Amino acid sequence: MSDVHDPEELAELLGDECARTILIEAKKEPQSAADLSDCAGVSEPTVYRRLERLRKYDLITEDVQPVTDGKNYKLYRTVLDGIELDLDEEGFEVTVSRRKRMIDRFTQFVEGS
Repeated sequence: MSDVHDPEELAELLGDECARTILIEAKKEPQSAADLSDCAGVSEPTVYRRLERLRKYDLITEDVQPVTDGKNYKLYRTVLDGIELDLDEEGFEVTVSRRKRMIDRFTQFVEGS
């Protein structure tokens, strides 16, 4: 069973150069949308559209970065670890591996879940 609702849409998303650049750059270190826009060579609205699609598949997360002047901003971080594609008699099965933040792993350990 696949943990991806629409494998074709995911494949299309990963085929997009802008989405791949976002995933790569945000894996190196958390990035703002403006920084991702510069890295990908596209407009910020384009980056925000890709981020929305990447979040739909839980491939990227956003963290609010507080700033002393009161204008908080978001940093985006890739949580995608890998994608496995298997073929059987019924079709393709897609499994997405995601990295968990240390704080999330600690909370899971403490709560015993």
